[in-house]
Amino acid sequence: MKRVAVPALVCVLALAISACFGATITVPGDHATIGDAVAAASDGDIINVSPGTYVENVLVDKSVSIRGAQGAGVTTVTAESNGESEHVFWVSASDVTISGFTITGATGKWGSGVCIDGYEAEPSPGISDVTISKCILEANTIGATVFWAENSMIVNNSIRHNVWDHFNTNLWFWGLGSGVLVWPTSTAPCPGTQIVNNEIYENDEFAALFQAGDVSGSRVNGNNLYKNGAYSSESPGDWNWVELAFWSIQGSVKVSGNKILATATGWDIWIAGAPDVKVVGNPVREDLGPNIPMPTP
Repeated sequence: MKRVAVPALVCVLALAISACFGATITVPGDHATIGDAVAAASDGDIINVSPGTYVENVLVDKSVSIRGAQGAGVTTVTAESNGESEHVFWVSASDVTISGFTITGATGKWGSGVCIDGYEAEPSPGISDVTISKCILEANTIGATVFWAENSMIVNNSIRHNVWDHFNTNLWFWGLGSGVLVWPTSTAPCPGTQIVNNEIYENDEFAALFQAGDVSGSRVNGNNLYKNGAYSSESPGDWNWVELAFWSIQGSVKVSGNKILATATGWDIWIAGAPDVKVVGNPVREDLGPNIPMPTP
């Protein structure tokens, strides 16, 4: 019987575990910025970010987990550049998690706090299994955008105060000013998108908009939705439009268990050209009440 020395066996196991779970990289300990940490990372690594404010636009093109080590209340990432289609986090890889940050300042046209975007992914277009959790997405043009991505998870976040001034810019595009924009096309589907257990409120347009393409197997569940949809009035603070919108989409979507504050229009959930959207058990409230608490991501 062949014997293996215990120290050698321990070393082999340690290397195997490290290969399986990846290395842990710290910011600013190992790298000064989150972007530098991603550039230095390998797939499977964990990037732990210490409290503070980080001014940068981060391209996430590796399969990594990026974590605000002490949570969104003390760890902020704000856009350094906020031109058109510039995002705070731009995710172009599968198997990415972003959690525990306040994400803000992407104020250019189409600018998102987090953009999950498989359009330019290599080796082939399309990405999957990206998760945004326990973040505050605020004061961007769009809180989060999903484009050409499968099984995206937007869960346990506070998504608020994302704004696009349709009137003064004279640029009227659906989705700008929304909490979440899911934007498939005929060639870039977004199946399996999950928007779950978020507080989505006081965004300028929709709490969430699914627009124009295949979103089969998607779910909007357990969210608190209130005071979204200000842009249809020129009166500041006159929240009166739509919370959830589903326009010209293909595939099943289940909308269930969301708490919705009644809108002035009565169009709390708007569906057009989306025959497979199933709406079940979404209580509409006339006031915020004790069961719709302020978010604590």
